Amino acid sequence: MSDIPVSPLLEEARAYYKALLRPVFERRSFVLPGNIAVGLGNVARELRGLGAARPFVVAGSRGTGSLPSREDAEIRVLDVRGTDPLDHNRNVQRALADLPPEVQDAVDTWDPDGSARTLQTDPLAEPRPVAGRDVYAARPEAWTALEDKVVIDAFWDEVGVPRAPSRVVTADYKALRAAAGALDRGHGTVWAPDARDGANAGAVALRWVRPGDDGQAAAADLARIADRVRVMPFLEGIPASIHGIVFQDAVVALRPVEMLVLKPAAGDRLFYAGCATWFDPKPEDRETMRGLARRVGIALRERVGFRGSFSIDGILAEEGFLPTELNPRLGAGVSTLAGALGDFPLILLCLAIAEGERLDYRPDFLERAVLETADKHRVCGGGRTTERTLTETGTFDLVADGDDYREAEPGEDPEGTLLFGPGPIGGFLRFTLNPDRNKPGPPSAPQAARAFRLADRLLGTDFGNLEAARNVRP
Repeated sequence: MSDIPVSPLLEEARAYYKALLRPVFERRSFVLPGNIAVGLGNVARELRGLGAARPFVVAGSRGTGSLPSREDAEIRVLDVRGTDPLDHNRNVQRALADLPPEVQDAVDTWDPDGSARTLQTDPLAEPRPVAGRDVYAARPEAWTALEDKVVIDAFWDEVGVPRAPSRVVTADYKALRAAAGALDRGHGTVWAPDARDGANAGAVALRWVRPGDDGQAAAADLARIADRVRVMPFLEGIPASIHGIVFQDAVVALRPVEMLVLKPAAGDRLFYAGCATWFDPKPEDRETMRGLARRVGIALRERVGFRGSFSIDGILAEEGFLPTELNPRLGAGVSTLAGALGDFPLILLCLAIAEGERLDYRPDFLERAVLETADKHRVCGGGRTTERTLTETGTFDLVADGDDYREAEPGEDPEGTLLFGPGPIGGFLRFTLNPDRNKPGPPSAPQAARAFRLADRLLGTDFGNLEAARNVRP
């Protein structure tokens, strides 16, 4: 799979923002906590490239892939398990709040004067101190409150953002059924719990109550984790997000990101498998989404003093893009967008903005560089945990076989790859499209569904038949 040549614009932007950030991070020490150690390698290398001291990585689990090198980071893995990604994340957060004595001692030896800062880059993590080190780019409570799905619709209404109808009710079966009956447009309803027990993400806590389902199981599940639940119609269309970056006097709007949310053949769960930039919405939808990001970014700055990166998740439904949630933090799609930029320090730049570093950020230049590069260099890296225990790491090269994939024969040019290996739930898989064999534009979720079906056949996973969302605005 070929690399995209570095454009003069990206080369200029890399040089500028690295020079801009070097005085912020140079010779400073950071604890890098996260769910998966493998996923912290890029940030560790970027910190080292900006002259920072070798960071200390404290991760819940190792993950599939290559760990940061010893030159890039000190590493401790806590070996935390979980029943699903959200449960794993919450278990990791508890473990980080109460480190084993040997890990605490190792951090204290590495940072004897206690001057290091905690640098949270994991989208699911709350930015809390780890090992007693204060947080860099901490989020005020007013920012995190807007991530609660039972309060965000009021924010959309205040800002004048079109949205789907919804009702927030107590986590009571009768109240939920009444709301669902009033809102169902023929495809069932989606029930989203409040954030009583912490932020929810990755569709783990959502319940899709389909036509014919009385919702009793979903209501019982949600009553255990929430006091209130938002009910809204299930919206047919492509799940997507739009990211913005809020500065003191500007808002940058990036390109749309497809969310790989697949529909199992039965049950009340949705299957979230990561993000991709393969899909191109209609030009008018793209500009509507980017305009929405600018408007919401301004409102966030005016209402809660927000700064830094945020994302709006939603559905490109028949009416256009309808938001379903707001993430006033680094969203999962930022890493996907950063994947097109090589060693451009996008995540560290967003954290410096959130911290309030007073720098000449040149927002228009940043927007132009990220947009041009992300539009030219598309990324599809759908990932998914599995309860199937995978002890070995490997890769399957994939070629099309009718409506499915098969393993490539020697000499065949693959259309995609499927990486597999161990994970904190049992196993982990990552699907990647080959840009030399796939033209961007159409959604990539159908290919991801094909890859996970192949995993069932080759690895014994139990994903079952997965259906991609239908594009209702072609």
